Amino acid sequence: MTEPFFNVFCFSNLSLHHLMLFPCPADTETWLSSPDSVIILSYIKTGIAVPLHVLCTYYIVKKTPGNMQSVKLSLLHFHFWNVVVDLIFNVFSVPISLLPMPATVLIGLLTTLGLKQTIQLLILMTSVSFVCLSTTMIFENRFYLLNSKKKLWKKCRPFWMFGNILFCLLYQIPIILQVPDVDFVKEFVLNALPCVPEFLFSTEIVVPTLEETVIIISLTVFIVVVFGQLVAFAAIIIGQLSSNFGANMLSGSTRRLQKNLLKALIWQTGIPFMYLVLPSCYTTFAFSADYFNMSNRTEITLNNIVVSTASLHGLVNNLSIILIHQPYRSTVAFWFRKRKTENSRTVNHPNIFSTNSVF
Repeated sequence: MTEPFFNVFCFSNLSLHHLMLFPCPADTETWLSSPDSVIILSYIKTGIAVPLHVLCTYYIVKKTPGNMQSVKLSLLHFHFWNVVVDLIFNVFSVPISLLPMPATVLIGLLTTLGLKQTIQLLILMTSVSFVCLSTTMIFENRFYLLNSKKKLWKKCRPFWMFGNILFCLLYQIPIILQVPDVDFVKEFVLNALPCVPEFLFSTEIVVPTLEETVIIISLTVFIVVVFGQLVAFAAIIIGQLSSNFGANMLSGSTRRLQKNLLKALIWQTGIPFMYLVLPSCYTTFAFSADYFNMSNRTEITLNNIVVSTASLHGLVNNLSIILIHQPYRSTVAFWFRKRKTENSRTVNHPNIFSTNSVF
């Protein structure tokens, strides 16, 4: 005889009592508030994003002009990690947040294949960390090229890179050490939610840690270290290009080129970053103010929309690279003009061998 469902998950009497007394109202279960909608939207976004990923890679590898060769490798590195995070968000893991708890349900391909969600969460956190680091490395690359004659930074640079890569792994250790037991987490989260959506009955729930202070301190340290370096490099570069240093080291045309490239890089990294600000602000508010209510259909839908919007980061990044950098933008414009010209020729010069025969 098949073992009862709830015995499989070893729920306590308190959890069973909560599930029976506090199910989510039936009118909260709409298409946009269901996990199926998140999966379908994620696959649609992937179908749109993958061709753009390939196109963007082609542009960086094949269409980067000579005056941008110095930034080619760092751009490709940045693009690679954005593609990885995009695929994790939309194919392999597909997270659903359970606000106001710091909890997540992962319903992607890796969950279907049986990979533990705790491992998936660590992979996701590491990948996002390397996206942030690759952004900083773009600006470090510009700083290094402007100061290539300074032997001190040239010697320190490999250690700087290794130290930052190591930091992206080590800052997670306090969180990893606090990862609680899976069964305890499920019971704790279900008892803390205002109501329990039906899809949570049969899935694993992952929480990085139940200690909010550990999460806040770890993320704050990461942001200060990684983005603090980015701001420092950008400020130094702007100062050098605007000072006598730039005038003495570079010609006028080279300085203009460097300034234009720096502006493009700021826009390219800033637009996807700002694109994540609103979802992050909403999540932070809901988490800190205990605002989210799973029994409210609008808020469940809004939660899924926020997650889906944040997972568009890779798509927005591709468009930023292609449309902001003038050589890539010119290539796109050339292809459109060429296609338009070919279509007009086809219309103006119909096939001379066509007939009016019905056969």
